[in-house]
Amino acid sequence: MKKVVVAIDGSEVSKAVIDYAIYYANREKDAKMLFLHVIEPSEQREIFYRGHVVSVPPSPEEVRQEFHAFIKARIEAAGMEIPQMSVTLRRGSPYEQIVQFAEEEDADIIMIGHRGLSNLQRFFLGSVAAKVVAHAPCSVYVHRPKSEGKED
Repeated sequence: MKKVVVAIDGSEVSKAVIDYAIYYANREKDAKMLFLHVIEPSEQREIFYRGHVVSVPPSPEEVRQEFHAFIKARIEAAGMEIPQMSVTLRRGSPYEQIVQFAEEEDADIIMIGHRGLSNLQRFFLGSVAAKVVAHAPCSVYVHRPKSEGKED
């Protein structure tokens, strides 16, 4: 059985990675799809509390349920199934958690999206996808929208 870590973050590129994962799972009948979302320390949501708007970290279970429902909706829209899948949440540095999760699961491949960063942002921050490729214990499929490549 192939174990596939699908790193998702809710972005448009992430939606395309989910769609690719759905088709991959239906093509490779023995694939177990392990969807992973990493909550960064800076990820906050605003709530109204005692007359003030305050930022609080999202509840991990709430976020996991939202991603699970979103993935199920994409599967249904595609008219397909993923017999073996899970949705996991981790907290921390996205690339470190993705690589660590892939190691723990003995993954065969990681699927990840590449969001467009400007050259300056890429220089100072690096991209999560590039760091995952550099440190992954297995093959990595990086989805990059075609329109992104024109600016580089």
